[in-house]
Amino acid sequence: MFNVNKIAFGISEKKDGAMNLRLPILDERCAQNRKDYFSLNNISTDNIVLSGLVHGTKVLVVDEKDMGKVMLETDGLITNKKNIFLTVTNADCIPIYFFDETKEVVGISHAGWRGVVKNISKALVEKMVSNFGTKPSDISAYVGPHLQKCHFEVKEDVLSQFNEKFVIRNSGITTVDLLSMIKEQLLETGITSQNITSSNECTYCEKEKYFSYRRDRPEPVESMIAWIGMK
Repeated sequence: MFNVNKIAFGISEKKDGAMNLRLPILDERCAQNRKDYFSLNNISTDNIVLSGLVHGTKVLVVDEKDMGKVMLETDGLITNKKNIFLTVTNADCIPIYFFDETKEVVGISHAGWRGVVKNISKALVEKMVSNFGTKPSDISAYVGPHLQKCHFEVKEDVLSQFNEKFVIRNSGITTVDLLSMIKEQLLETGITSQNITSSNECTYCEKEKYFSYRRDRPEPVESMIAWIGMK
């Protein structure tokens, strides 16, 4: 997967506290949860950058001036600076982590089904290429825990957005394999198959470990926080 001597990455769990999905920095309880969680990883929240999330494909390059900020209307972040930790929140949506060890660039994206359809992975890789001269074949990508095909049930209005080869029909239930779709998109960017890894954990199934909006429908939204940064 990744060279852990050069980067740190992870995803929080339910035991680490709940965080508001939309504007996490405005909630004092959630802000304290983040401080407590990141302190366990020897990271100050002054060094994190948060994505505002709108289920789109906007990817931003960030640096020291952005630390501690929420980057509104953004679903992807990249940086070539050390000790900046890029974050997205997710409660079924898919965190995708990127690392180019050669150019020393990291990235992270938030991909709900809309982001997958719009191909945020392509947008993020293209940003790495255009801003830092990254070669896609040098990128390692990891797809984190998310709502897997066992529980991503869709109706006809959403189903029309997907290629049939990713659709699974079983006993009157229709689901979509987003993971396979993302892997194909990553391969199409030029990332090699041996550099793509993924979690087999489903946020819906892992009730004791992960929040799941599809499973629990909480208000306000509860979510994990996924993060990556270079040491």
